[in-house]
Amino acid sequence: MTPSEWQQYELWAEKKGQWGKVASFREFDLASTLLRNYKYRMRLVRVSYQDGAPVLNEVLAEVGATRREP
Repeated sequence: MTPSEWQQYELWAEKKGQWGKVASFREFDLASTLLRNYKYRMRLVRVSYQDGAPVLNEVLAEVGATRREP
């Protein structure tokens, strides 16, 4: 990777039907540890950036309530 390319791990939470980024980390271990401590519906996403813009998003894990109750 060049200096204008990097990857980071992001935690995203769903609240009221909207996804929003909670935090981002360079290290997978730290991101995955924090993911397990949340009670909300969360996603761990690996994001690749190039020239400051995201070019690839990969959902690695999703935890929490994954179904809606009727």
